[in-house]
Amino acid sequence: MSDIVGEGRHDLRDALDLLSGQVADGILHAEPTYQETRLPAAAVQPLVRANVAEILAALAGETSSLEPAREAGRVSAAEGMPLDLLQHAYRLAGLRIWEELARRLRSENDTAALLRASSRVWFAIDRSSNVAVRAHLETAAGLGENMARTELLRGVLTGAVHDLDTARRALGLPTDVMLVVAVTGPGLPPAPLPGASPVPEDAGADASRVVTRWLTHEGARLTLVAAPTSQDAHDAVACLAVHAPTGASRPFTSLADAPAALAQARTAVRSLPLGAVGLARYGDRPLDALLVADGERAAELASAVLSGLRDRDARDEELLLGTIEAWFEHGGSGTRAAAALHCHRNTVLNRLARVADLTGRDINDPRAAAELYAAVRARRLQRDPG
Repeated sequence: MSDIVGEGRHDLRDALDLLSGQVADGILHAEPTYQETRLPAAAVQPLVRANVAEILAALAGETSSLEPAREAGRVSAAEGMPLDLLQHAYRLAGLRIWEELARRLRSENDTAALLRASSRVWFAIDRSSNVAVRAHLETAAGLGENMARTELLRGVLTGAVHDLDTARRALGLPTDVMLVVAVTGPGLPPAPLPGASPVPEDAGADASRVVTRWLTHEGARLTLVAAPTSQDAHDAVACLAVHAPTGASRPFTSLADAPAALAQARTAVRSLPLGAVGLARYGDRPLDALLVADGERAAELASAVLSGLRDRDARDEELLLGTIEAWFEHGGSGTRAAAALHCHRNTVLNRLARVADLTGRDINDPRAAAELYAAVRARRLQRDPG
């Protein structure tokens, strides 16, 4: 049809803006079903323009990749647009293209040319439409599979799924691996479609054998990691813990242990100081895990042991708490604690003497020191009750 459409005023590519605008308006304003979708006009218009441009190029005899049609199918499925609306959009495009071409050919009184033009227009429309429909169906099937996999993972982690062998196969998990659950808190980084999280290339020698499955549950991102060894699993989790607080459970080998691992991971992430970014493994901070496991009792401990400090000015209270922490962090050495705090050793000792006066606990007494350490840790780990 290049002899009809591809030359002079019969080449409709000079009307691309007009035709694509008419088609986009028809989709956006004349289709009640469209109002129920989430796809904004700013996304519809370039999709329509790319598809109309490719159809016009095909009519002019150029080879087309049909990628705009595939993209239209993928996007429409991902945004929940019904298939019939996608098909109607192509019919609308065909109608607008045919009307413009017929208007140009009508003045030539060539009925045969009109018939040939009609055939070629609707052949091009059907070709693009069929490709878009296939892409829509394939994308929708993949999304449905991901949604089903996500709900299956939720059931495994919460203990609602009991056929664990079937669940393992459906989730695509190897049978001879260690598994780790990670919980990522506020500040979640962007992630791919639910169900599968890629592991960065630097995750280790066996990164290609690491399988991860994730979902968002109760405000946190939960990730199930399957790997050949527990070290491979921890390496993979470390790669996922770059942007937000992350907790990992102990390794386990049976999906029956997944709910307990989830509890461990939640405890681990809560053992990180407020605002901290990084990875906490369950078992690395046993005292912190104990404190966050019973936040109410931990708060009572902190209040009882440190009540004398609460009567101080906030800056003075923080100064004394920081001195206690530095003392423990540096093995009870006043000299090393002073170096870390950028003050004299005697200043550290004087502050610790004030702590003893205000709390009734001498840091040189092992039992009192244990209470002070636990109370300070409980204070640092306290969460907003909301």
